[in-house]
Amino acid sequence: MREGPTSRRPLHWGWPLGAACAAALAAFGSLVATSGLIERIRADLGLTYAQGGFLLSIPFPLIAFFAVAGGRVVDLLGARRVLMAGGLLVLIGGGGRAWAGGFGGVALGTALVGAGMGLIFPVLPKIVSGGVPPGRRSLGATLYTVSLVSGAGCGVALSHLMGGALGPWLSPGASGAVWRGGYLAWALLLGAALLLWGAVGSGGEEEAEAPPSSASLSQAVLRNPAVWGVAASLFINNLVFYTGLGWLPSLLAGKGWSPAGAAGLVSLMPWLGVAAVLVTVPAARAIGGDRRMIAACALLTAAGLAAMPPGGPWLAAAGPALLGFSTNFWFLLCLAFPARRVERAHAGTAGGLIIGVGYLGGFIGPWAAGALRDLAGGFGPAVYALAALSLLGILTAPAFEAGPKE
Repeated sequence: MREGPTSRRPLHWGWPLGAACAAALAAFGSLVATSGLIERIRADLGLTYAQGGFLLSIPFPLIAFFAVAGGRVVDLLGARRVLMAGGLLVLIGGGGRAWAGGFGGVALGTALVGAGMGLIFPVLPKIVSGGVPPGRRSLGATLYTVSLVSGAGCGVALSHLMGGALGPWLSPGASGAVWRGGYLAWALLLGAALLLWGAVGSGGEEEAEAPPSSASLSQAVLRNPAVWGVAASLFINNLVFYTGLGWLPSLLAGKGWSPAGAAGLVSLMPWLGVAAVLVTVPAARAIGGDRRMIAACALLTAAGLAAMPPGGPWLAAAGPALLGFSTNFWFLLCLAFPARRVERAHAGTAGGLIIGVGYLGGFIGPWAAGALRDLAGGFGPAVYALAALSLLGILTAPAFEAGPKE
């Protein structure tokens, strides 16, 4: 039978995944932009380190809440609408910070960015589990993790440069032109990515599939100890990663590095992560599985952190490079778990729970480290505490080899 005039050939699975990855990269860049701009924001608005830590931390409890809710919603409604809703929240909140009148406005906009990212996160494993062929799911999980890690790297390293280009046009002669322009640049990039998602985003057969009831989805995930173990592991990972991303530039500046040089060194954490996530799955297989890889990452992370406070400028500078590999090997295995080892019908809910619990670490770490720095007069105690907490990741390693293999 001949196809009707309005029928279309289904898009290759790479198109919706690629569009979702573009939106995730831009949204994550908007989320992490504060790390690259925090010293300018503090100077312009006269903020304490604790207030700066609050701006770095406030998105994460909202990511946690909305990821749990969004995980259930994406299993029920599908990826297309949930990703668009999350993207619009990031667009409004992230772009609105460019015109914020003070600390409260920046905090509100950053909170909206966190809520939007919470909706976006569980969409990514859902797209992979529902639309990518089984033999390519590790590749799909790697691609969406690369997009997030790349967004983090760009958020730290490029926000200042993009703000320098847009800021003078946005606020001629204003002292806050650079950080305002940086926020606006990410909003423009995200707007373009959402237009692409609207054109090619997932809307196929997996969207129309009748899912299990909301209650059965929740019960199946809540009773899965492996999901809770992976969530706890991501909590530790994010506590370390986002505290480091937010405050290691200040620690390095205290050891003699320029602010730009310190930010560039810390941007190695996400940038080296791009290389790390591309080889995580084969590397884990080479050393005996995901369980051993998680334990190794926890040990390397603790060692890298413990060496930074007593070390000189160059030894401290090596810390972000080591963390770039160890934390991102670890991060990929956490983020890929729902797509690789959870049933398709539960992938969004499991992903939402893992992200929801995991990103509470991103809230607690930067705020607590900033407050501790105000009390102690230096970042040494906070960094040693992070090293000790990293070792607890070893206890979560058995969870990563539970469940069916892809």
